[in-house]
Amino acid sequence: MQLSFSEGIMENARFLDGHFPGNPIVPGAVLVGFAAQYLIEAGYEIDTVLRMKFLRPLRPLQSFEINLEKGEKFSNLLWLSDGNTIAKARVLLRAARD
Repeated sequence: MQLSFSEGIMENARFLDGHFPGNPIVPGAVLVGFAAQYLIEAGYEIDTVLRMKFLRPLRPLQSFEINLEKGEKFSNLLWLSDGNTIAKARVLLRAARD
């Protein structure tokens, strides 16, 4: 399963304020938030983040995608941009509540 953000994050997004002046990057918590929204639309919620690594910064207007590799015990989330992994997480999922 995959969700694409072809236009990236707007340069004037409030969560970029102060993160970091003159060299803005998208906060990791925002990347997790986008994944959580994506998973709810797919019928899941993040129960536990077992492990997460941030490998490269994501800049405003930089396109990216979120991929879900669903497993039996745990699942992997990958944030990718231009073929490079920005972040990855191993998570436990549960069925989304209504």
